[in-house]
Amino acid sequence: MPNLGKKIAIVGVSASGKSTFARKLAERTCLPVFFMDSIMWKPGWNYVGDEETVLRLQEISSGTEWIIEGYITKGARSVIFDRADTVIYLDYPRWVASGRYILRWLKHRKDPRPELAGSPEKFSFKFLKLVWNKGETRSLDALLAQMSERSKIIRLTSPKKSRIFLHKI
Repeated sequence: MPNLGKKIAIVGVSASGKSTFARKLAERTCLPVFFMDSIMWKPGWNYVGDEETVLRLQEISSGTEWIIEGYITKGARSVIFDRADTVIYLDYPRWVASGRYILRWLKHRKDPRPELAGSPEKFSFKFLKLVWNKGETRSLDALLAQMSERSKIIRLTSPKKSRIFLHKI
């Protein structure tokens, strides 16, 4: 069983399955989970703003136990990654995340995800292109490569590897 510590960040491209993975990890570790979508968005897809997002993340990550999952804003990444005992990176193939984005939209276009109350999914070809090109992960990859404690990064490259990883916990 891997020793993950009590402070875990879960990152990756949109629709890779970070929220689902975080819920399963929280069940196995009994750690509280915080969803970036809940932190960043008010109902109706109203963004709370960079400043409020960073302040919320600093407050949460100053705690002794947490799982923070999702697209962590650039202004807070270094703080979260420095404070985390483990950074789990769901680095799946583009076709996996793209397919999951379409399925998520179909499932939640009328009934929003639990972490996004009041915000039904919207489909966007622009966003699908971002997911396909893994555009969100370019700066993430660069920051992870610069981390001094690279041993705390766990990169899972397929849903199967993630299932095996969770099974071992």
